[in-house]
Amino acid sequence: MRATTVLETTLGPVEVMHLPGDKPAVLFFPGGHCDAAVDCGWSIYRSLGHGVLSFSRPGYGRTSVGQLTAQEFVPAVRECCEQLGIQLAAAAVGVSFGGMQAIHVAVAQPVTVHRLVLHSCAPSTRPYPDTRSEALLGPIVFAPGPQRLVWAAIERLVRTDAGLRRMVAALSARPLDAWWPTWSTADRARARELFRSMSSGAGFVNDLRQGHPDRAAHRRLFQTRVRCPTLVTASRADAGVAFGHAEDLARTIPNATLVELDSPSHLFWIGPERVQVERAVRAFLAADA
Repeated sequence: MRATTVLETTLGPVEVMHLPGDKPAVLFFPGGHCDAAVDCGWSIYRSLGHGVLSFSRPGYGRTSVGQLTAQEFVPAVRECCEQLGIQLAAAAVGVSFGGMQAIHVAVAQPVTVHRLVLHSCAPSTRPYPDTRSEALLGPIVFAPGPQRLVWAAIERLVRTDAGLRRMVAALSARPLDAWWPTWSTADRARARELFRSMSSGAGFVNDLRQGHPDRAAHRRLFQTRVRCPTLVTASRADAGVAFGHAEDLARTIPNATLVELDSPSHLFWIGPERVQVERAVRAFLAADA
């Protein structure tokens, strides 16, 4: 895993991973269970030559700012960019639960952000989780105490191919045997490292709170306030996030384009379908060149 650093802000310590590039950096907001160093798609932007400033959102990693909402965390994003000399970002990029933070950054513009990219994001105007059982069990299983035991068990599980298959199968709406053979040895190693690196901290419960149905109007308000061009990507085979969230985001965010992916699971950056995401992102960001 890449090294991270902790920056002091007026809201508290914020963990970031800063990787300079030949092209302007993207501000990257990982999804649930991921801190700044976990690659849940930032490597796509590195492969296109962009720098990356990835954040451990409130409750994750070594970020210690309390249970701030995505809106409340924006000043810390601004201060981190100031400390690193970043005045312009090619895009604010959100993955899964990180989409809320990317949207608020795109609206508030703590630095000049030219574009917004949302990969497999939820919640939208629709609440998340998508099922009642997930909504009931999520705050219990991934609470700060129990989550340590859960992720320790998952770390042991994915040491074997059978365990890894079980984990990735849960993130796909397609039969595993239809796409597992397309993954290379390197793809499987990336997935294994992903699960071994994950931790919920206090962040996932904080994410779930912001995805509650009673905050739908608040989420819609900020989706409609985005003014920069927006790319939304998602797959109908994603069993982690319903495709309806992508449709909602594309419908409510002005100047948004929805690209439907062929990815067989929530892990859109792993497997041969990754090239489809790279093409979409390259074309979208090239408009700034």
